[in-house]
Amino acid sequence: MLNKKEQTSAAGKLNLQYIIGMKLRNFRQEKGLGLKQLSSLTGLSASYINEIEKGKKYPKAEKIMLLAEGLGVNYDDLVSISMTGRLGQMSELFFSSSVLGSFPFQLFGITFENVMELFTASPKKAAALITTLMEISRAYDMNVEQFFLASLRAYQEMHNNYFEDVEELAEQFAREQKWIRFPPPTPEELIETLHQLHSVEARVADFSEYPELTGQRFIFLPGKPSQLLLNDQLAPSQHVYSMALQIGYSELKIRERLRISPRKNFDSFDQVMDNFRASYFAGALMINRFQAKEEVQELFQSETWNGDSILELLNRHAVTPETFLHRLSQILPGIFKITELHYLRFEHLVGRNEIQLTKELNMPRTLVPSGVRLKEHYCRRWLPVSLLQVLEGKRQNGDFKKILIRAQRAKFMESGDEVLFISIAHSLRLRTKMNRCVSLGLRVDNALKRKVKFLNDPQIPVIEVNQTCERCPLENSQCSERTVPPSVYIREEQEELLNKRLKQLVTDYRGKNLKI
Repeated sequence: MLNKKEQTSAAGKLNLQYIIGMKLRNFRQEKGLGLKQLSSLTGLSASYINEIEKGKKYPKAEKIMLLAEGLGVNYDDLVSISMTGRLGQMSELFFSSSVLGSFPFQLFGITFENVMELFTASPKKAAALITTLMEISRAYDMNVEQFFLASLRAYQEMHNNYFEDVEELAEQFAREQKWIRFPPPTPEELIETLHQLHSVEARVADFSEYPELTGQRFIFLPGKPSQLLLNDQLAPSQHVYSMALQIGYSELKIRERLRISPRKNFDSFDQVMDNFRASYFAGALMINRFQAKEEVQELFQSETWNGDSILELLNRHAVTPETFLHRLSQILPGIFKITELHYLRFEHLVGRNEIQLTKELNMPRTLVPSGVRLKEHYCRRWLPVSLLQVLEGKRQNGDFKKILIRAQRAKFMESGDEVLFISIAHSLRLRTKMNRCVSLGLRVDNALKRKVKFLNDPQIPVIEVNQTCERCPLENSQCSERTVPPSVYIREEQEELLNKRLKQLVTDYRGKNLKI
């Protein structure tokens, strides 16, 4: 995982070398000069001029003078940090953009030099690309935080959501505290550890006097000592996670930590990455990967599906359903080499028809609808969605504390993929009218069939599903769960029919040897 230095954004690296390089190439191209021609005019080698244009060298004053004379421009035109014309427009587009200016290109193997080379080599194309990206973000109503989180998800998927270095750091810390692999650290142990090692006083607090804060899981107050206030409406397992998160910040030497949780806005990608690293550390501290390996192996070796086994593991590790399934989304790829999976979190406000996807990690990238389709209605046959409907019914009957755990083998009509879903639905403590369902989906292939013995248990329903109601080809008589008409499917069918008719028209006219 990248360290803090490697996470520096492109906007913070723009310096005189790159500015003069961009200007030099821009002036040279405007004059219609090649590298060799400018070399002849200045007496400088073509390779040296090329190095300047790429931002790898900054010439001395006398050489800048030679370049200015050869280009027929003023000395100040080259050395000034201001940029005009298409360069100024491009710079404004990129470096003033809160999204693109702090985009973590290095996460994807793109160096700042690569970015600047694109800019200096093809300013018009670079400006067009940037404008396109910004238009896409506006079209899908993506704010800065969503852009950062999407970048983080792509980074997680590139690494199969498994980071050995953080796993080892968490295990080393646990050994130093003499915490055995199981059971996990208790709240009392974490409170003492925060106090002794990190000068943080953790305590449960009543937020009811501050209505705007009642939805916060914790509030961190820096100072000497710092204070961690834990919402008294949450379960002990949620307090444990909040304290483990603070240990993660300290052990990973992250200076700027979350002051409140959940946090709605992030000022930079660095904040998003720091929060992810601390969260990963917390999960690894609460659920040791080797302990989990033994438990998952036992679960997979069973010939029958038993949701109570999942509930037992939740209680054994004293974690929430979110923490448990999200931790499995790290352990399964890292230890069991099950990389074709996704983790999803849905939320449903009781009494409303809308179900929102609020968190996703989709490593195959083909199994579930993309987050940009949130305004559509997810297929009600799909386990994570149908389980929320079941939970709503139970709440109406007065069963508020029920945790529902189900499994399903879903066959997606559009892609042909088959997925084993393990879903857990429950009510939220801080938002009393909100239900949540977290789901782990594993692509069913020969490898999974060998590893998961309960896969063919007849108790697990096999259901044909689609992505959303809007995209489903089933007639109303075939699907009693449909919520809205198949508007997208109808539109696509009409477009396909139109294309067929156009092709037929062309064929008919050519057969008659007529001109169109």
